[in-house]
Amino acid sequence: MSISSITTSVLSSLGNNTGSVIPIATKDLIQNQVLVAEYAKKGGKYDAFEKFVEENGTSAIWLGGLPLIKKLFDKTIYKLAGISSDVDIRKLKEGTSDSTAFAINKLKEQIAAGKAGNTATEQLKALNSVASHKNLAKGLFVGKFAAATALTMAALAGIITYKQKHTKQKAEQNVKLKVIQENILKQNVRNTDVHKMFMSKMDKNTNDTGSLAFKGGIGNALSAFMYNPVLNQMILDGGITGLRAKTARKGERRDVLIKEAFEIACLYPLAVPIQTGFDLLFGKMFGKDIGLNYAVLASERFKNSLGDGSMKDALSDLVKNVDIEKIGVDAAVDKHILNFIYDNPDNPVVKFLKDIGDVATVKETIGKKFGLFNIKQATDEIDSLAYMDTKAIQSSIEKLMKMVSVMNKKGAVGNMDKALNYLKGAQTAKGLSIVSAIAFGIWAMGILQTNVVLKLREKLTGSTENEAITNLEKQIRHQMAFEGNNNSSNALKTIA
Repeated sequence: MSISSITTSVLSSLGNNTGSVIPIATKDLIQNQVLVAEYAKKGGKYDAFEKFVEENGTSAIWLGGLPLIKKLFDKTIYKLAGISSDVDIRKLKEGTSDSTAFAINKLKEQIAAGKAGNTATEQLKALNSVASHKNLAKGLFVGKFAAATALTMAALAGIITYKQKHTKQKAEQNVKLKVIQENILKQNVRNTDVHKMFMSKMDKNTNDTGSLAFKGGIGNALSAFMYNPVLNQMILDGGITGLRAKTARKGERRDVLIKEAFEIACLYPLAVPIQTGFDLLFGKMFGKDIGLNYAVLASERFKNSLGDGSMKDALSDLVKNVDIEKIGVDAAVDKHILNFIYDNPDNPVVKFLKDIGDVATVKETIGKKFGLFNIKQATDEIDSLAYMDTKAIQSSIEKLMKMVSVMNKKGAVGNMDKALNYLKGAQTAKGLSIVSAIAFGIWAMGILQTNVVLKLREKLTGSTENEAITNLEKQIRHQMAFEGNNNSSNALKTIA
């Protein structure tokens, strides 16, 4: 594999916003370590350890545990029920254009005409199993989500409990060691001539037997969720935020809520604007339109379709027959575009939609890695079990029209050399945009968010240390004093 193909694969994965775990994993794993390092420098050793356990533990649940739970559910409960878990639940939504009925009819047409793909019969069987048991399919989906959410919450609660218990144990040991050191120091001071002279002076000048006090500065929801993957994800994230807030110790709930607010903002309302902003920045710097995915810009057939002019011609024909602005809005137009996609699999626009991910294709197993993991390769056969989001299709076609228009004005459409040169620059600009957006996310969560929390701590309490842990140490010290454990010998026995 060449360096170029490796770079293309990595950047395509990092820039994949269609649900790929790779960009999430990359950002999470790096930002977690940055966040831990910031707390280690300014928040204290307990804080750093707790953040290391909780953040990396949560990432492990997200990246490994959650997919595993869903996969186990698919392989057991779904299999026992005789329902295919591969059929997208959105195909069962009332009034949807890309329904199970539509997909079944298209597959039957293609099989009858001898134009069906290699897996058409299997896909038809899977669609029929879901279409015949819609309520069961919906129930299984909700059950899988509920089970995955419950187990995720339980695992996260376990992580939080573990890190809090570990901190308490370490704090107890630390306080006891400090008590020993303080008592030894006091005893040594009492035995000095200086201390005896000072105390005699104090006895002469005052009868006050009080001690000096040192004061520190410590002061239709179900339906909507079922058919909306973003809302589905938001419910799970909301549950995690709620759990973290509920299990937060006194004095750290503010820190938790600030961190979760940053996390949710970066995941939802700000994610697209941030990437779009970097696209505009680097597009301007390089003089290119980079609104499309990196994988598309790197696609050989996309380059060829622009170089030979076939994409421009196909797009012109589509615009004549379909009102692009009404795709995703008008049911009749949606039906027209979906039929067009099925009936014209080799059309340059349809191939573009496959490359960008709006039209999912069947993946075939071509081997095994380490003798265990299937190695899959995408084919050109449409995956009828997946869902075609016509609103996403409309958006992608508009972006394509814009890029073709810009390239055409530069004479890069219908001229292979100019097209390849333009797309090479666009790839570079897009790659920089993707890396910059991920770096910004890491900075926002690992550094900016952490410093906002620490600065606010310092402003409100006079210290950057975790108020909950500081309070815990005070509580332990108070309890030891109450129980009479504040002498050196007893403290040593307790530690031993």
